[in-house]
Amino acid sequence: MMERISRRTALAAVLALALVACGNNENESSAVSGKGKSDPAAIGHVIGSADAPVTVIEYASPTCPACKYFHDTVLPEIEKKYVSTGKVRFIFREYPVHEIDVPVYAMALCTGEANFFDVMDDVFEHQSGIIDAASNGVLKAALVAIGQRHGIADEAAFDACMADGSIRQRLKTTYDEAQKDGVDSTPTFIFDGEMSRFEGDIRNVEGFSAKLDTLLANAAGQ
Repeated sequence: MMERISRRTALAAVLALALVACGNNENESSAVSGKGKSDPAAIGHVIGSADAPVTVIEYASPTCPACKYFHDTVLPEIEKKYVSTGKVRFIFREYPVHEIDVPVYAMALCTGEANFFDVMDDVFEHQSGIIDAASNGVLKAALVAIGQRHGIADEAAFDACMADGSIRQRLKTTYDEAQKDGVDSTPTFIFDGEMSRFEGDIRNVEGFSAKLDTLLANAAGQ
């Protein structure tokens, strides 16, 4: 069910990022990702209270079926029970697995932080259509249509987004952090600093909830 990442596909995604990002200053990059792990929210997109006792990070690909399953089936219940109640802070981080993931995520970032999760809802809803569009050579048209629903005015604005080096650098910074975290499949979760692949007990709402309940109990006992 997970999307296991081969070295070839991961390398292709990284090379797509590097086309724009490689010209940036190395010190600037390390300062952004900076194992300034004091605040995991420095990288990624956050929902939930900064004061939540438990933090969960998800690394995901927009074309990964298991990521869609988690997004559609598990996350809504986790948001309702844990995030909206202040128990868990959830951080979403982009992890491109396939080359087409790079323009998908770049488009989402260009819509602005306030729109990011709305765009991801749209992307996961239309995941199969996006994959089909890429296979048929019309990926750009599909993404322009999604972007227009979320504030990217037209094709010219979309092209400007794709050419924005700061967007590509932001994606590369997140990818580099994923490498430090040992990510090799999507979705991958970091539960309060502990990496877990999407397998075993956490593959459904009950198991994911049980994992969070254990972490919350541990946090309360400290």
